[in-house]
Amino acid sequence: MKYLSILLIFLVSCTAAKVSVPDKFQAASTSMKVSGLNGWMINQQLQFGEYSTTSVKRGWDFSSMMQHSRISFRLEDQLVKVFNVGMDDRSISEKNKMQYSISHGNMQAGVFAMEKFSEKQIVYKAPDPRWGELTHSKGYQYAFSAAIVLMADQQPEPWQLVLVNRNDEEEGYASNGDLTIGIKSLRIGNYTNPKGKEVKIVGGPMFAGYELTIDKGVIGVVDMLDNRVIMINDMDPAYKLVTAAVSSALMLKRKQDPGN
Repeated sequence: MKYLSILLIFLVSCTAAKVSVPDKFQAASTSMKVSGLNGWMINQQLQFGEYSTTSVKRGWDFSSMMQHSRISFRLEDQLVKVFNVGMDDRSISEKNKMQYSISHGNMQAGVFAMEKFSEKQIVYKAPDPRWGELTHSKGYQYAFSAAIVLMADQQPEPWQLVLVNRNDEEEGYASNGDLTIGIKSLRIGNYTNPKGKEVKIVGGPMFAGYELTIDKGVIGVVDMLDNRVIMINDMDPAYKLVTAAVSSALMLKRKQDPGN
């Protein structure tokens, strides 16, 4: 998996891998390049179009790992031991949180987010330490949640953002009880090589970003390959600020494509 990830990064950097944006949406939207994503996470600030965040305050980061020798009487596990390959069970748990505000003119929204990840693995250890080890995931759980509060409202009703990972696809929503924004991960199965030929990505579709919808109509796209936020123009300014807040939270969360 490690070498596959390196290969995919190479493909993205050397070829024209792009997020597919519906023509009708693209004609009625504005594409904004995001600055501040790369580099140190300390005092990180994002800016895209006329939207900007304060410095992102990241709270406690907690991670733990437990590993112990695997005891199994399954035939396939016993066959591995014949070749002097050791096996361990490993459990990984990670938690972190962040908070910041995002503004557009005199409008401002506060974002308070939390991220949780846990995974169980089988670790295969080669007889020679120089060969390293291989891991196989037995399953993982991932959840990202956030509260978004519009500061300008007299009685602000917080928006709740919930994102979970099922079968390597992230899906979720952001809602204030009256209006719901659907969130779905985007993946790319093909890329254009230097000769202009479309080629299928080895290892399956690659994570590319998120699509935001209201009543199945696209209102925003978060492009993680090109660091862009694309938002529809004809939308209430308050809803556009919420959409920008949701987009920024998705870009700032630490686990992108948790399954890989």
